[in-house]
Amino acid sequence: MATYDGLTDKQAKFVSEYLVDANGTQAAIRAGYSESGARVTAHRLLTNDAICEAVAAQQIADATRLSIQREDVLNGLVEAAAMAKLQCDPAGMVAAWKQVGHLMGFYSPERIRVDVNVAGSLEMGRLNQLSDADLLRIIEAGQSAQSEQRGFAPVGA
Repeated sequence: MATYDGLTDKQAKFVSEYLVDANGTQAAIRAGYSESGARVTAHRLLTNDAICEAVAAQQIADATRLSIQREDVLNGLVEAAAMAKLQCDPAGMVAAWKQVGHLMGFYSPERIRVDVNVAGSLEMGRLNQLSDADLLRIIEAGQSAQSEQRGFAPVGA
């Protein structure tokens, strides 16, 4: 098993197992994590920067060792899709194009960073101190303002 700086033995085992089939849940189980929580554990591990760096570094090392570049893999998959089409194999076509999309990053989750600042915390504190009646007045005032902006008369006017 390869060793990775900054990772525990179990995390390093997860990285090695993840590189086998890119299945985080199964990699977590094979690395010795609890089967019942393997999916959550895999997600937690795959969002860990050190583990992501170890996976990326090993993928680059493997590609270098095998003299394979990303473009070679994509070209092979496009050829496989074309061959599946000629053989009237829609499942093969879908599988090949799905892999192309995966390698192109089309299925990668979008990461959004949300920063909460002190002003937002202060505003939340102020809102938490308001009564229900005060909150309803604020909501009604906001709805009236939106209606007026759209050219609608407020209800009851």
